[in-house]
Amino acid sequence: MSSGYIFDEYNKMSDEAHAKAEGRVLKKKEEPDIIADRASHGGDIYRNRVRLDFSVSLNPMPLPQSVMDAALIGLSEMHQYPDPVQQKLRESIASVENAAVRNVICSSGASELLMSVCHAFRPRRALVTAPCYSGYERALSAVGAEIIRYPLDENNGFRLDDGLLYTLPGEDIDMVILADPNNPDGKLMDAKLKRRLADVCDGMGITLVIDECFLPLTVRGLESDPIRGSALHLRAFTKSFAMPGIRIGYVLSADTKKLSEISRHLPEWNVSRIAERAGEAAAEVMRNTSYMKNSVTYINAERRRLMQGLGMMGIKFYDSDANFILFRSKPGLYQKLLSRGIMIRRCSDYNGLDDSYYRIAVRNREDNDVLLRTLKEIL
Repeated sequence: MSSGYIFDEYNKMSDEAHAKAEGRVLKKKEEPDIIADRASHGGDIYRNRVRLDFSVSLNPMPLPQSVMDAALIGLSEMHQYPDPVQQKLRESIASVENAAVRNVICSSGASELLMSVCHAFRPRRALVTAPCYSGYERALSAVGAEIIRYPLDENNGFRLDDGLLYTLPGEDIDMVILADPNNPDGKLMDAKLKRRLADVCDGMGITLVIDECFLPLTVRGLESDPIRGSALHLRAFTKSFAMPGIRIGYVLSADTKKLSEISRHLPEWNVSRIAERAGEAAAEVMRNTSYMKNSVTYINAERRRLMQGLGMMGIKFYDSDANFILFRSKPGLYQKLLSRGIMIRRCSDYNGLDDSYYRIAVRNREDNDVLLRTLKEIL
């Protein structure tokens, strides 16, 4: 047998066989985590030591006791299947949103709805703004959609303008996903532009999806704005009641055919009994108390204090209408704050932004003061 044959056969051997033949132990290669990209958003307290989390933007007001009590009742009912059509929950939401029950579909958070919408309509070409929440592109990519980005002007505070209306006809778009207010800059969409956009999309047969999860925590969110046309309005109790651990979201639309198609792409019993109970109680709070109005008043006051504090340190920030603030500072600020137990949101994963952009939540007064003091010490 020639040495060449032996060499060829040796090369055909696997790495494991090579190691065994040579009497050594092969160190196994680490395979990448198949869902690691889910940790790209804020709130990753599971892999970091965090005492104050400014990376997630939630209502800083305490959760109403009635909602907590309802969740505990749901926990005691864990032996029951949830209502597959969520009748009482949808009735509760419909009464708050000035809508019919048939105009509401519930889900395990707005993220589930976003993915279901994309699978239901499978857009070929979809438009999003840049910057915007990266979850939109994640859902669109899952169905192979070509993504068109409409850049927002930093000099205009990343505010959406009517140039978008003139972009749509020439791009052969079949889905548009926007946020009101936009994330990460917190600017509300102009109300007239929003209505015009809905009319234009209806006329062109474009599915318009508007993420309004942060809307209830703004002044405009306190106003009643009946749904119209075929636009899909994504909302959730996650932000309004600071309970992201209980996944409960919903979509509103006057287009029941679209809602029916979305429902076909949601699993049965997708809302847990705990979430049903908590959602019903949260809707009751919204309908019969001043909790949301008091929350918005508090958020507005604390947001102004935070922006004033950032400005006094010479930090460039962007005016916001929501419970979070986008600002710019030196790269590396995230790690410096994290070393002190404070987590903020890095925004380099937002299209159009780099590692000098950060987002902070508006938390309670004590926490906000800690953040401002720490920033002053670092900078």
